[in-house]
Amino acid sequence: MLQLKAQSQRQQLILDFLKEQAFMRASFAQIQEHLRIVLPTLGLKPISRRSLEADLQVLREQGGDKLIHIRVSKKHYYQLFAEPQSAVSEALQESMLQQIAQQLGAKFKEPNIKLQDKLVFSFSALNDDGQSVQMSATCLQAIEQQYLLQFLYQSAFGTYKSRLQIVAPLQVRFYEGRFYLVACEWSERLKAPKPQIKVFAFDLIENFVMVPALAEREDGAEGELLHFAWAPLAQEVELKTYFKHCLGVARFKESIPELIRLKFTDWAISYVKARRWYGGALK
Repeated sequence: MLQLKAQSQRQQLILDFLKEQAFMRASFAQIQEHLRIVLPTLGLKPISRRSLEADLQVLREQGGDKLIHIRVSKKHYYQLFAEPQSAVSEALQESMLQQIAQQLGAKFKEPNIKLQDKLVFSFSALNDDGQSVQMSATCLQAIEQQYLLQFLYQSAFGTYKSRLQIVAPLQVRFYEGRFYLVACEWSERLKAPKPQIKVFAFDLIENFVMVPALAEREDGAEGELLHFAWAPLAQEVELKTYFKHCLGVARFKESIPELIRLKFTDWAISYVKARRWYGGALK
C-alpha cells in the first residue's frame, strides 16, 4: 500500500480531530495545537500557519465530508458535516403520506400496494439537496431537548450582512415549498428568551449551518448547552393561535381580522371563486 503523503496524513488528522469534538467543530487555534502535539509522534514535521490554512482550504473544496468555516458568538470555527441525505427515510415518508391521505379523505383498500404508488408528494424544498430536511431534524432535536440554536441570518427585508441569531426554537413550519423556524430570540442581558415570536426562512440561513448554542466559560472556552423551557414559552407567546389569522407565515403588527363582503355579477362570480384569495374564504 502506498504511504499517504504528509499533507494527506495531516488532512486526515484534522478530520479525525473534528469528529471527536463537540458538535464536530473546533477553532483554528485548537486544530493548530492538536497538530503541534500529534505530528511529531508520527514522525511528521511541524507546519506553519499558512500550510494549515492551505490544508483546511483543500478540505473545504475537495473533501468528501463537508467542512464549513462559521462564526459563532464572534469567534471563528471550522464545522464538519456529514453529507446530507437526499431523502427522508421510507418509514417517515410512509407516515407523512398517511397523514396527508387522511387529510384528503382518501381510503385505500389494497394494503399490498404502497401508498407512494397512488399519492406522490415531494418532501424536499427549493431543490436544496435535502438540506432543509436535515435542518428540520436539527431543529426538532433542539425543540425536543430544549436547547438554544445559533446561525447567521440574512433578512429578506434588510440590507445588512448576515447577523448572528441565537434563538429558542419553538416550531418548524412548511409553507409554499419553504421551511421556516418559529423561534424567540435569546436575550443575553436577561439570560432568557424574549417573549416575542420571530420567523426565520431556512434558505436565508447562511450555508444552511445551524448549531447548538453553548455557554462561554471564564477561560473563553465553550461550556455546556444553553437550555430553555419550551412549554411555558410556547404558552406565553400563544404559539397555538399565533398563526390563526396570518398571511402565510407573516403576521402584521397589531393587525385585527376584518369581515369584508364583496358583491359580483353573475358572469363574474365563477371566475372570482376560482382565483386564490389571501386572508380569508370567499363564499
